[in-house]
Amino acid sequence: MVDPKQVPNILLNNGLSIPVVGLGTWQSPPDGSLYKAVREAIKAGYRHIDCAYAYLNEEEVGNAINDAIKEGEVKREDLYVVSKLWLTFFKRDRVQVCIKRILKKLNTPYLDLCLMHWPMSFAQVDDDVVPTGTDGIVIDGGVDYLEAWQGLEDAVRAGLVKSIGISNYNSKQIDRLLGSATIKPVTNQVEVHPYLAQTKLKAFCEERGITLTAYSPLGNPGSQANAETAIKDKLLTDPVVTRLAQKYKKNAGQILLKFEAQRGVIVIPKSVSVDRIRSNIQIFDFQLTADEIRELESLDRNYRSCVFNINGIPTLPNYPFNDTIEF
Repeated sequence: MVDPKQVPNILLNNGLSIPVVGLGTWQSPPDGSLYKAVREAIKAGYRHIDCAYAYLNEEEVGNAINDAIKEGEVKREDLYVVSKLWLTFFKRDRVQVCIKRILKKLNTPYLDLCLMHWPMSFAQVDDDVVPTGTDGIVIDGGVDYLEAWQGLEDAVRAGLVKSIGISNYNSKQIDRLLGSATIKPVTNQVEVHPYLAQTKLKAFCEERGITLTAYSPLGNPGSQANAETAIKDKLLTDPVVTRLAQKYKKNAGQILLKFEAQRGVIVIPKSVSVDRIRSNIQIFDFQLTADEIRELESLDRNYRSCVFNINGIPTLPNYPFNDTIEF
């Protein structure tokens, strides 16, 4: 167990702060294993839990959080709970519909942070996560992410969320959003690991007071959606990573998580393994050198494991990875 006070907090542009390491819940099935994972994470010292409407498992997360609170392990105000607005709720008057659904599932009165999950919109329907036509192609919602952002700003003013941010945005989309936003996003959650180091996007965001949050920080080795088998699974066995693991007497995952945390990147490793959950937060008793950080960054090969390319989604106008600009 790690004392939660030993986990550094990252200061956000609105004066609030977020623990640098959190528990990710993407691809965690609501079969009881996620409940156990969240309970064990809280016992292990995690205070940051990352969720999403589209993960379809938030009730189990909420049950675990509320049982931990009932048993006196933690108070709600000690936790930093994150969720994400889904693409079928982009109309301004639908944003709070989604957030209230999330709050009900999590059984919590507020979110510490709500992110816009992607900059695209789908058909504005209530009960289908990826609405498609008879041809199997996703139905474009035709709603601008600027309108969805207005809805998130409304949710802040309504007291439903404390901070708002974005996910999977490229630099062009961020600048366009900043041109009209009255509340600045506090973070941009994107895939980050040494094979996709995101050094340019990180600098771009930091220049604008926006933090970076890393999902899939281990390269997403277990994802079935990851078809690039030539690269898949290799980050954890990369010679640079394994050499550093041997030097610091840590495992490869801990080196990769330390790499992000030490760069000031918030990191949310996902696991339902008790041993891995405990291991992933035990990264604050060693320090990589500046040369080692640069060496890990130099492994960048623009390898993206999460491309969200199902059902014709890359044809949508705001799909973020079609732009030739630096992402």
